Amino acid sequence: MNILIITPRVPYPPYRGDKLKVFNIGRELLKNNSVTILTFLRNRQQLGEIEELKKHNFNVLFVKISLFESCLNVVRSIFAKLPFQVAWYRSKGMERKVNELVNSGSYDVAYFHLIRTAQFIPEQKESKSILKVIDFTDAVSLYLNRFHSIEKNPVKKIFLGIEKKRIEKYESVANKFDVVFICSEVDRDYLKKQGVKANIRIIRNGVDVQQFTPEKIDYNKNRIIFTGNMPYYANYDAAIYFAKEIFPLVLREVPEAKFFIVGQNPPFRVRSLASHNIIVTGFVHDIKAEYLKSAVNVAPMRFGAGTLNKIIESLVIGVPVIATPIAIEGFPDELKKITYVASGTDEFAKQVVRFLKTPELRRQFMELDKSIIKEMLSWENIVHQFENDLQDEIKKLK
Repeated sequence: MNILIITPRVPYPPYRGDKLKVFNIGRELLKNNSVTILTFLRNRQQLGEIEELKKHNFNVLFVKISLFESCLNVVRSIFAKLPFQVAWYRSKGMERKVNELVNSGSYDVAYFHLIRTAQFIPEQKESKSILKVIDFTDAVSLYLNRFHSIEKNPVKKIFLGIEKKRIEKYESVANKFDVVFICSEVDRDYLKKQGVKANIRIIRNGVDVQQFTPEKIDYNKNRIIFTGNMPYYANYDAAIYFAKEIFPLVLREVPEAKFFIVGQNPPFRVRSLASHNIIVTGFVHDIKAEYLKSAVNVAPMRFGAGTLNKIIESLVIGVPVIATPIAIEGFPDELKKITYVASGTDEFAKQVVRFLKTPELRRQFMELDKSIIKEMLSWENIVHQFENDLQDEIKKLK
């Protein structure tokens, strides 16, 4: 198959979130297909990132968009119905480029990544057989509903309420695509409840099982890790929540405990948490090493949707995870069974203290047979199923 991937951000370097997913899906697809990535270019630095992508045998095309253009788009959308996160990427240049490529007859599949690219779905002219799919990853309206429910700042709450209503209406754009992909059954069912009538299939978040292999190394028995892309609201909220409400309870029982907040671009509110017992590292090159140096990984998410890389990576390499129920809601049962769940601050703190005081628990978890989990989470297996889904849908068009 000749596959065109339309994505709003250059999927390199593939460290976290959407970049990680697109890069790994694209890399696996390249084994049996040709892949062209069409993305936005914001600055000169990204030219280097595009060159790195080309070294992995991707064909990469781009459309320029400036920060000023995006800001202007958002201002213009204040009195319109378009969600702000979609307006941020409004681009006549991208619209023309997608139309040109989709109608060129050169591609079998146009894979739109994230709801922000749905606005570029073209009116097909000559080439009517191209399969148009979109990967929502998660249900954005579900994420915003949960975010809105816990936000205390009245100004932010008003803004979130506006965006939530706009997204709820806009998600029906899914009905224009031949297939919609989503990362979990929970997100799929929520979209259906919202009235989305599209053909929805599951594509789970995966992990590079060759990179994330268990290793028995010396670790700090008092080290707690939280990791993620820190500008993402759900992540920095969780980091602050743990640091201010859960960690003080842990310190009462284990004064030597250290809380490591690991992730790129931490906002000021996260950086200001730094102290003798709280270490804010910022970006790290080897996230696997950070997991392995820790006694336990925490995911104290208070809102969100989808499935979290921070959990599946840790589980695969044998570092136990303590998570809130909402953090693992979208996971298959096999993963839920090996994740330690804690609902409130007291219960969460007790679970953390239990692992810090009982190193044997970590050793036992490391030795669990996780072959089934690895098979489920392997990007190779996930993308193989994705390929089969695409081929099945292409046959329906003919």
